[in-house]
Amino acid sequence: MVTSQESTMDDSVSILQDSVTAQETLSCIIIDDEPIARRGLALLAARHPVLSLKAMFSGPEEALTWLESNSIDLVFLDIEMPGMKGTDFAKRLPANTMVVFTTAYSEYAAGSYDLDAVDYLLKPFDTARFDRAVRKAMSRRAALRPYQFASSPTITLRADRKFVNIDSADIIFIEGVKDYVRIHTISERIISRITIKSLLGLLPAGQFIRIHKSYVVNILYIKAYDNSRVILQPDNNVSKKIVLPVGAAFRSELEKLHSYQ
Repeated sequence: MVTSQESTMDDSVSILQDSVTAQETLSCIIIDDEPIARRGLALLAARHPVLSLKAMFSGPEEALTWLESNSIDLVFLDIEMPGMKGTDFAKRLPANTMVVFTTAYSEYAAGSYDLDAVDYLLKPFDTARFDRAVRKAMSRRAALRPYQFASSPTITLRADRKFVNIDSADIIFIEGVKDYVRIHTISERIISRITIKSLLGLLPAGQFIRIHKSYVVNILYIKAYDNSRVILQPDNNVSKKIVLPVGAAFRSELEKLHSYQ
């Protein structure tokens, strides 16, 4: 049975959401075949200021039907359920829908990260652990969602004995080599005699971050990241993924996008 935020939940939980703006909110659903587990998650979601619980389901099949006409940001998903497993359900979600697995079975942990899950909550978990998962989801949305900038400024650089106009939105990453840079764009590679620090000063603030003494990346193209590397993906072609190292001195830049706590 599908139940919405505005109606009485199947566990008779009244969801009282805090007042938050749309851009600060993660819409979510809960899928778990255990009523007690659904009720507990609903209570945790209700008290969290950035979560907007839209529905709860006792199985994946119901959720798939609901998702045909609705979209959400995040799914709190059990794994062991009658019929379809949560891991199989996750494979059928849109690419921009995040998943936090909630299960009593620790053996599924490794496989969950192969599915690009935001987090893996091993039952029973407390409020602090739940909040950590939500922070991870917020950080991922901030880093990986399509960013909308007021403009994409064009910069002009001297390259190959001529001046070249470069749309900053087309820059995937910048590679610094001594006193010149290689600018990798979606269509070409441009070499210019300028330091990476000077070039950063020309680019729109907030759109580029320095992850290494030799690399600056455009956050528009970040697919995933951790303490040691950043994965860039210029388009939907998985074979075109670019993996760059993260320098220890620049990890604080990534911390602006991701909470490690």
